[in-house]
Amino acid sequence: MPRALRQRAPHQRGYFVRTPVPQLAPQSPDDSFITRPLSICLDLVRFGAALVVLVCHAAQAKLYAGQFPNIPLAQHYAVVVFFVLSGLVITTSVQRRPATLTRFAIARAARILPVSITALAFATLAFAVTAALGGPAQHTDTYGELSLRGTILPLLFLSESPWGAGPVWNPPYWSLCYEVWYYALFGAAVFLRGPTRIIALAVCALLAGPRILLMLPVWLVGVVLALSPPARRAGPVSGAILLVAGIAGAWLHTTFVSQGLELMQALAGPYQNQLSFSRFALSDFLLALAVATAFTGLRPLVTRWPAPWRAIARPAQLLAGFSFTLYLFHWPLLLLAKSAGLTVGTSRPGFAAAIIVMVGVCYAISLVTEQQRDRVRGWLESAAARLRRSGPVLTA
Repeated sequence: MPRALRQRAPHQRGYFVRTPVPQLAPQSPDDSFITRPLSICLDLVRFGAALVVLVCHAAQAKLYAGQFPNIPLAQHYAVVVFFVLSGLVITTSVQRRPATLTRFAIARAARILPVSITALAFATLAFAVTAALGGPAQHTDTYGELSLRGTILPLLFLSESPWGAGPVWNPPYWSLCYEVWYYALFGAAVFLRGPTRIIALAVCALLAGPRILLMLPVWLVGVVLALSPPARRAGPVSGAILLVAGIAGAWLHTTFVSQGLELMQALAGPYQNQLSFSRFALSDFLLALAVATAFTGLRPLVTRWPAPWRAIARPAQLLAGFSFTLYLFHWPLLLLAKSAGLTVGTSRPGFAAAIIVMVGVCYAISLVTEQQRDRVRGWLESAAARLRRSGPVLTA
């Protein structure tokens, strides 16, 4: 084993240790793609995407029966934005704070587990209580069935794998399962070496399954954006052009959705019914490119004029700070409201009020989920330290 991989600082005992990867060499905030003003802007994008999902699902769940924009896949498009953001943010965080595999895993787990576990428990409890009270079924697919597989596998992020089953009353959970396996593949590719990396990537790919791998290029668009020096060279004028081009591209991609779906189904052949949310993978990739183009154009504009963004930094961080909870809790909350007969008919003010209430409830929930991530990280780091003292040192 090369000496660079054997040597380690005292505080790194027990961690997977590696030499720096050239593409992920440490960068200062000024050198990375995500500048401070852009970070504030992306916080608003993150919350906006979660809000789009909530509003569209509220209409889909028939809490509101009035006129609604005819964009049937708007919530799916919002998830594509999430994926590009995720790849971009994860890569940037590793660039700025080079870590080990253990620390990377702890950071991801501290972010995900406080929300995912409680969201699954809440949805299961809400379904069980509603069913016990004789409430109407709100789903006719697997998301309306309480089963052992649908309870255990989502906890392991395997509900979208070939043998998986969706969690009851929480269809949006699908994208989290995709994202977790992208984290795992990224961690294995970046932090491991040699045969260990190959084996880890193969195992992760096998557990994830083809459905999740089909959407991997969408997530990797964000990774490439973070690593691309040309993306950091645009000026305000070219940035404005790129921003307009990205927005136009996102709109124009909708004309390819049906053709992309037909092509994907033809390629899948007898397995086309197993594609699930990945059936739009081809058009989603085009949308991801458009989103990356828009982000590239946005960067020089907000960096050139940072004052307005600094003024809204705190509210932007506040909104982004519970967007994950909003995403994973809104669907069971919507179904609870519908089961209780709390619909607003065709009233637009009533619909707006319902959305505001739902956002407020999710913020309150985030106080005991998403906003506990630092505490959870401390627990996980303490557990890792105990294992490090009692177990053998691992190198890769």
